[in-house]
Amino acid sequence: MNRYLSAFFLTLLWTSTVFADDAVIGRLSGAWIPPAIGPVSGGLIYAFNANSGPPPQRDRPLRSPDAVSVTDNEGKFSLELPQGAYYLSTRKQFNGDAPGPPQDGDLYGLIRDQKGKLILYTVKSGMTTDIGILRQATVYRERTIKLTKGMTAIAGSVKAIDGSPLADAVVLVYSNPQTQRKPDFVSHKTGKDGKYIVKVNREGLYFVTAREANNSGGRPKTGDLIGVYGGETAQPVTVKKNGVTKGIDIQIGQFVDNRPDNRPE
Repeated sequence: MNRYLSAFFLTLLWTSTVFADDAVIGRLSGAWIPPAIGPVSGGLIYAFNANSGPPPQRDRPLRSPDAVSVTDNEGKFSLELPQGAYYLSTRKQFNGDAPGPPQDGDLYGLIRDQKGKLILYTVKSGMTTDIGILRQATVYRERTIKLTKGMTAIAGSVKAIDGSPLADAVVLVYSNPQTQRKPDFVSHKTGKDGKYIVKVNREGLYFVTAREANNSGGRPKTGDLIGVYGGETAQPVTVKKNGVTKGIDIQIGQFVDNRPDNRPE
């Protein structure tokens, strides 16, 4: 089963970006079978286009995947992708199905070769490439992200309408004001203090929003907690190379869906 922009970050959106009509599609197929665990059912296989951003790394900017596939009962998966080169990572959730970055207790892996280098897989148009068995899997443990010298990042806090800090929110960072598409970078969930740090891979202008982690999937519904830095219209945040733009606080409130097609199911 293949889903574009799903799980991990697909669920952060209510509109999906799909590949252009004239894009030439190929496939990567394989199975996620860690030796000590066996076939992983319901696991998520993420694909990251090498030309769309930095390689996925645990302690680098949390980048949105370009596509994801869900493994079957035998751990098998198939990714449909435009021709190009891709990195892969894996995730299996055991504590609910909240979207966003990996959480404590998840099974997680970055697909590397025997020397520890990330593998770059090539997708060819009209062809299916069997990449064999993915064996990487470790139990993910969250690390506290701290501001360090040379970091390029955005930092601030997420607050409720009354100004109190909001826990369990995720901050989404976009490189353009169209904030209803796939985000470029995403924070870990906020703690009790509501604070967040989002690493980015380059200087420039960014647009920042926040949502409840547990309700950050799909099209927002009336009652969901959502906020945009700058108010109703997203305001740009300037980030300089090796610098941290601080004080980007986001107040979130209940979303009210007034769109014409908002009809009871």
